[in-house]
Amino acid sequence: MGKLLIWLSAASVFAIAAPSRAEETASTRSAMTARGVRPYTLAQLGVGLLTLPAADVCLTATQCSKGDTSVEIDFWQMYRASPAFAIGAGASFALRPTTDTPTTQMMAESGVTRSHTRSYFLVEAQGRYYWLRFETIEAWFGATAGGVIVSDRYAVEGGEQPTAALIGPRSSTVRTEGGALGLLLGGQWSFAPNWGLGISARYMRWFLPHEAATSVFLDRATLTDQQSVLNFGISCSYRIAL
Repeated sequence: MGKLLIWLSAASVFAIAAPSRAEETASTRSAMTARGVRPYTLAQLGVGLLTLPAADVCLTATQCSKGDTSVEIDFWQMYRASPAFAIGAGASFALRPTTDTPTTQMMAESGVTRSHTRSYFLVEAQGRYYWLRFETIEAWFGATAGGVIVSDRYAVEGGEQPTAALIGPRSSTVRTEGGALGLLLGGQWSFAPNWGLGISARYMRWFLPHEAATSVFLDRATLTDQQSVLNFGISCSYRIAL
């Protein structure tokens, strides 16, 4: 009887202590992640502005405008193996430039009202070095490398809708592909154990084909050659300990 009571008492103590140990382990892992003691992965979602301040954006060989700015969304997945270094990859989308080339010359030549929109898509690898590390504040610099796709979409506006497939499409898209290299500087404030808010600034160099690509309708790519690009953004990130 005495042995039974001892066994029941030990089982009760273990049952009460087990949730406490599990909670302590999760809490400890979160705290260690926040301090950068353990390796962790980081998912980062950001928004910002992508601008090409000196770009010649040309619908035709003679019709050009200077500069372009777009609202940009990006997502990065990073792996931080040590307090000082992190590597990862991500994608960026920039849609509906706030400044776009007007289509007045195309309208005058064809007599048809047409619109033009441009978008950017980047897939890149990223490396970071954390030169400033405090419990809640960090700052880094790093580099990016990858590819960029510039899409120019031309569409007929208004008029009668075609009733037969033989009429053909009312829009065409010209895609220009190239390489991208960049340098970045950023900082982050950890407002919760695994959550952070950050800001970043990046300079990129795009390497696009020298000759403008054209579609079967003779619509042309609006960007060519090397381009200097600036990116400013804010982000929210979530860290998961490994």
